[in-house]
Parts: sequence; structure tokens; C-alpha cells
Amino acid sequence: MSDENKQPILPYVSYPTFKAIIRHLHETVVTDQIDNTMMPSGFSGSSRAAVTSALKSLGLIDAQNNTTQKLKDLVDAYDTQNWPAIVKRCVLSSYAEITGGVELKSATRKQVNEMFKDTTPQMRDKCIRFFLSANKEADVEYSPHLKIRRRLPKKRIDTASPKKKVSGKKESRAQEEISEVKKTSANMFDQPIPIASDDNCFIRVPRNISVSEVELVKAAVAFIEAMAKQNKNKSE
Repeated sequence: MSDENKQPILPYVSYPTFKAIIRHLHETVVTDQIDNTMMPSGFSGSSRAAVTSALKSLGLIDAQNNTTQKLKDLVDAYDTQNWPAIVKRCVLSSYAEITGGVELKSATRKQVNEMFKDTTPQMRDKCIRFFLSANKEADVEYSPHLKIRRRLPKKRIDTASPKKKVSGKKESRAQEEISEVKKTSANMFDQPIPIASDDNCFIRVPRNISVSEVELVKAAVAFIEAMAKQNKNKSE
């Protein structure tokens, strides 16, 4: 089988990263082709490859990476009331051959694993996570048994002196403050940073950020880089 006729693998990129490229095109322009030069600067090499593979698998770009009408429709619908319906038509339609007669609303994890049997065990959870996220975006109900449980890190036993218990009122106030920080105001946007250790990593910046303010962001990145090098030296 030639490379041109070879069926592309199912999307395995994280769904936030996939939405990031759609948002990027929505805020700029849908280019004639998809390549590394037009992707967000925050994307790593592996993320760019995974995004390109996902777009190709979903028929949003062709074998030569030329953009299709499906991609244009998806980009146009981004952040509109038509988004769920367009996600169902332009994304979920690509899964028609593997879903068969499985009713997601009452499906078991074993049934869904069987749907993705042609993927490697290492990629299966990633592919299923993307698939379920797309169904959620399309307002398609699926069984709660299909949720992928992530392994939680082992709790560290704190041998230091116990901290004073925060009163209920103070604790409630602290949670409210945290919730306020997590909210994204209209003049801010979250740029996902697809690192392997945390799918929810992002940087929040103002939409009207100036060139001079970007220098401050670069300074912060330089500090993070120094910290990473320090961590590397400790591990060696």
C-alpha cells in the first residue's frame, strides 16, 4: 500500500491543543496549507506533528497538507453557537467506520476499547480521550463508565510540624479567591503549553499585549529555563 493511500492514524493529540490550532486560525486566517511555519510559537515539535496528523486523519487537510472546506467550516464556527453541530459534522463523522452500532450513552469501556483496537496500547487512551472530548464538545452524551481515570501522584508525607487548621470562613474565602484567578476575563486568553507532564498547562496573557510587554514574557520564560536546567543538574 502506497503512502498516499495509507489510512492516517486516529487523532491522539490532546484536545486543548487541537482547539488551540483552530482558535489560532480563527484569530488569523485559514492558510492554504498547514505547516510548521504557521503554527503557534508555543507548540513543540511533537505537538505540531500530532496536530498535523489529527487534521489529516479528520479530513481537515489532505495528503499534501492542503486545507479543506471542512477545516474552514470548523474555524468559522469556532466560539459560536454552531460549534457543537459543526464539531459533530466535521470531527465525529470521521469515526463513523469504527463506532459501528455502539450506543455511546450506554457503552462500556471494553466496547470503546474494541472500537480503537487498531491503535497501539500506548496510544489508545490518548485516542479515546480525544474522541470523548469531541463528543462532549458536540453535546453528545456518553456513558460515565467511559471516563479515563488519570493516575494521581502519590501523596507526599509531610514530616514537618503540622500547620494550623484554617477556619471554615477563611478557607471558603481562599477558595473564592482561587476561583476568581482561574476565570479568564474577556480581554485575556489562555495559550495552551502542551507539555507531557500536564495537559492543562497554559500561559494567560492579555489579548492586546504589546511588543514591549512580550519582552517581560521572555524574561519569565528565561527564568523558567534556568529553573529547568537547575532541576536537570540535580537529577544528574
